[in-house]
Amino acid sequence: MKAAQGQNRSILPCQVTTSLFRIKWLRIKLDEGYNRSTMKNHTRLSLLIFFLVAGVLSACSSADPEDGSSSQASAASQPEASGPLLWNILPQFPPRDEVISRRLLGLNDLTMVDANTAWIVGTDGGIGYTTNAGIDWVLQKTGTAVNLTSVSFVDAAQGWVVGTAGTLLHTTDSGTTWTPLEGIKGVFTLDGIDFVSATTGWTVSDTGGVYMSSDGGVSWTKQESNTKQDLIDIVMLDDGQNGWAVGWSGTIIHTADAGATWTEQNSGVAGILNGVWFIDANIGTIAGSEGTILRTADGGVTWTQQTSNTTADLIGIFFFDAQNGWAVGSKNTIMNTTDGGTTWTQQKTSTASDAIRAVVFTSLDSGLSAGSGGHIWKWGTKLEE
Repeated sequence: MKAAQGQNRSILPCQVTTSLFRIKWLRIKLDEGYNRSTMKNHTRLSLLIFFLVAGVLSACSSADPEDGSSSQASAASQPEASGPLLWNILPQFPPRDEVISRRLLGLNDLTMVDANTAWIVGTDGGIGYTTNAGIDWVLQKTGTAVNLTSVSFVDAAQGWVVGTAGTLLHTTDSGTTWTPLEGIKGVFTLDGIDFVSATTGWTVSDTGGVYMSSDGGVSWTKQESNTKQDLIDIVMLDDGQNGWAVGWSGTIIHTADAGATWTEQNSGVAGILNGVWFIDANIGTIAGSEGTILRTADGGVTWTQQTSNTTADLIGIFFFDAQNGWAVGSKNTIMNTTDGGTTWTQQKTSTASDAIRAVVFTSLDSGLSAGSGGHIWKWGTKLEE
């Protein structure tokens, strides 16, 4: 940590407290790449540290007790994070007494605008909000009981949610108030939404519906998608020009001109494609039924099916960068890749759920996933009970 301007960067030996010299005996497993020589070196190092600490503490025996107490309090206020990364199960959200139907929500989608701030949407008009990376969630009032399917925020204040019966909600105050927009008539469900700015966004629906708004969702213009298949998810790049939507019967459509024209791409599969994610104009991944994962490195000109090592229906997909990604789905499935999808490995969760529907990461050691039954998981070191 960088010292503040004017702060003395030097630390006198007697200002060092015992809290800075806590020795933790680590159990070293031979089957994790540590040989006996490594163990011997660790033992020598531990003894050396022990004698150094003893000398420092002896020299500090006459230090001011108040200074020592202050230092110990400061150190104690900063908990240590250690241990392997795993999926921590969070309390089911929301509590039954806060839900209209008195049953736990099926959680359909989530989004994060920074490492701490996220929203989650689900059945019964449920929207959850967290400002501490998912540890605590607040149920926001929406005034509706429809199934909410997708959420998009452009910053920590402004966001949109869509759902069944063409439902559209908008907030400009982080969800303290959600305002119903006129919505889109004649559609059964709006399944995906993606805004790239406070004014410009797209949503998709059944029977090939693609709609664009240029006024923050107040009005929507239907675009010609060149498909009649139900569309489930859409992703638009920040440039507001390039985008992809996916849906039933292996459907993939692409635009390079903000939706003025949509062109169908050949997926090579016939199943349902549920989720799509692009990190740039070239590299993208799609998740679908029966363990389907498709990958492109040329903007979708060609799609290659990857070996997912699962037969679960995959519903959500997210990539942090070109190499690190996650796909989630039925049967409590979370698949992870660290090599761009060349290999996929299943990650374990501590509690079963019928389906995990959404996943998002803000760093390689911090992420959230959510699904049916109000289940939410947090990726990181083990949380204190």
